[in-house]
Amino acid sequence: MPHNNTYCAYCGLLSQRCACQEPGSDLALFMARGGRPAIPRQRAEPYKRGAPPQVKRRERQTLRANYERWRGQLARKYGERCANCGAAEALVLDHLIPIAKGGSSTLDNLQLLCAECNRIKGKLVIDCRVIHPE
Repeated sequence: MPHNNTYCAYCGLLSQRCACQEPGSDLALFMARGGRPAIPRQRAEPYKRGAPPQVKRRERQTLRANYERWRGQLARKYGERCANCGAAEALVLDHLIPIAKGGSSTLDNLQLLCAECNRIKGKLVIDCRVIHPE
């Protein structure tokens, strides 16, 4: 018999097991830092889980090799601020879809976040990028 499961679009867990909507969850903290409501979102399919070590290593090597160039491109396109809270210091590249969930180290899967927002976001899948007018 087919299952009609839905999955949280942020953490990837089955919707009935997800705690993203709970007060104090990583999602609630992250969204509050950015001044946005945590709106429930679901997916029909789970994220790919558990990238093999060789894939993780390759993706991290790609990120290290292109880090400064991609950071500059993202800063020019989206601004030299955290995409979530707007902080201008301690900016790092963050994977929208984490490597552990099948994401890749490509420019279209990256955003600039401050270290604090990056730490809170963890393995959540959240795209905060907004194009700033020139």
